[in-house]
Amino acid sequence: ARWHVYEPAGRDNARQGAIDAFGQDVQPLYNFASADVVLALDADVFCHAGAGVRYSRDFMNRRGVENQGDPNRLYAIESTYTPTGAAADHRLPLAPSQIEKFAQALANLLGVAGVTNATPPSGVNEKWLAALAADLTAHRGRSVVLVGDHLPPAVHTLAHAVNNQLGNVGATVNYISPISGETVDSLGSLRELTDDLNAGRVNLLLILDANPVYDAPPSLAFAAALRKAKTAVHFGLYNNETAELCPWHIPATHFLESWSDARAYDGTAAIVQPLIAPLYEGKTVHEVLSALIDQTPQSSYDLVRATWQREFGDRFEERWRAALRDGLIADTQSQPITPTLSREPAARGSSATETALPTDPNTFEVILLPDPSIQDGRYANNAWLQELPKPLTKLTWDNAVLMSPATAEKLGVATEDIVQLQANGQSIAGPALVVPGHADGALTCHLGYGRTRAGRIGTKIGFNAYLLRTADSGPIIRNVKLTKTGDRLALARTQKHHEIDGRNIVHQATLAGYQADPHSVLPEALREELPTLLPEYAYNGFKWGMAIDLTKCMNCNACVVACQAENNVPIVGKEQVIRSREMHWLRVDV
Repeated sequence: ARWHVYEPAGRDNARQGAIDAFGQDVQPLYNFASADVVLALDADVFCHAGAGVRYSRDFMNRRGVENQGDPNRLYAIESTYTPTGAAADHRLPLAPSQIEKFAQALANLLGVAGVTNATPPSGVNEKWLAALAADLTAHRGRSVVLVGDHLPPAVHTLAHAVNNQLGNVGATVNYISPISGETVDSLGSLRELTDDLNAGRVNLLLILDANPVYDAPPSLAFAAALRKAKTAVHFGLYNNETAELCPWHIPATHFLESWSDARAYDGTAAIVQPLIAPLYEGKTVHEVLSALIDQTPQSSYDLVRATWQREFGDRFEERWRAALRDGLIADTQSQPITPTLSREPAARGSSATETALPTDPNTFEVILLPDPSIQDGRYANNAWLQELPKPLTKLTWDNAVLMSPATAEKLGVATEDIVQLQANGQSIAGPALVVPGHADGALTCHLGYGRTRAGRIGTKIGFNAYLLRTADSGPIIRNVKLTKTGDRLALARTQKHHEIDGRNIVHQATLAGYQADPHSVLPEALREELPTLLPEYAYNGFKWGMAIDLTKCMNCNACVVACQAENNVPIVGKEQVIRSREMHWLRVDV
């Protein structure tokens, strides 16, 4: 048997960048609470990283008006306008190829070994770059440089070298072994599997909660290869595009119905407990694998307990109960490691050239990013997430071709015009969306749409941007030709760039004025208590209320989804009580 791993929007580039820098894959952890200066290279770390909520909390704790005596500073160099970029003190929009060249020039100024005579990309003010380098140098050991997973490996390698040069390693940057264990080149692993399928070497193919028929690069022709397996079995929550081509489909239980375990971004382990009894006769991934390798198949509950029996030893029952009660297993976070930096890692594998940015006015670099709501497409059938306005664009129920106002003006394209993108023998068409702050010369398409078998909610929405990829390309596609089709498509957006119904909803004041009088930020008309349509109610004790400090809000949408879930409890039955294996009770009163 062979084990393959494929993530359509994974960290292959980050993995290779770490290997080029250290000779091994390592995972960086950032200490934003101690970072005075942060440089994000196309990294929306506060909204879409695995530790986004924790990182944004640590970062924003230094940003409120109560901490103005010791604020941090954020520089963002990015192609697509992100919430992280929106929170930056200094932001520079650049196409991906320019970002790579910018990183080289910065490393050169900072004295990183192996980088010489590197100059900033055209259009970048050298004084801007010099000021950034000086700020980082002045905060040695108290700065952070981080890179988005989609950027080429060379940029990740440079960031490791820069953090090492600045003395950040061990202070604001730590390294741990990858929490998923031994890692592989995801796309390379899928290529190997496809080759084995085409050669007729696969007797039984078991696909565990993956959908390569939809999201694999078209050049692999995975759907045709899949048909050559003697037997193919698909396991997952949905009878999706891949399941359709498999003779067998095993329905999976939802994680809220299952026992399992998991690790957080820093390696901290937790026991996953079911909140309800299974609604259907699904199976967990543990039970499917147990049926293959155990003489007597075991339940997920028994398998998870057996795993932690070995870890907990003689105090098993006591520590098991504590883990269930606390929600995590104490002292299981990964221990920091100190990998050795190669002598000249920054000189390896660089692909940045001044000519990388297309000169043809109708040819662009296209960045393929996971959607802010439905990610790589696995959540396409979730109506809450489809309805959720995406950060900054406020787009719902669709994806679009994002571009800058200058690019749109050159092309004669307006928001909602249908444009066609052609590359690698493939073409896709979708509506344009003009986004202020987007980099010129580049386009952004979000993944996860164009599904043909997602379910009642997610099928036939948007366009499939995966079609632009090849078996050898990453998330950045170069030399993509754009043409205007002449058609239009109305986009459902919840916000436009104007005041709503003439109401003055944005108020501002100086820091000095706020400190003297916190109410000075409000107009006179709002300083008095407003009348209410509701009957008066006497609060004896606590009074419920919610306030959002917009100096700290990252627009990550976590609170919106949480509120939606809180106010949409599933109707299970009147005063029905559901019991899980561990005697935890959930009561739903309808």
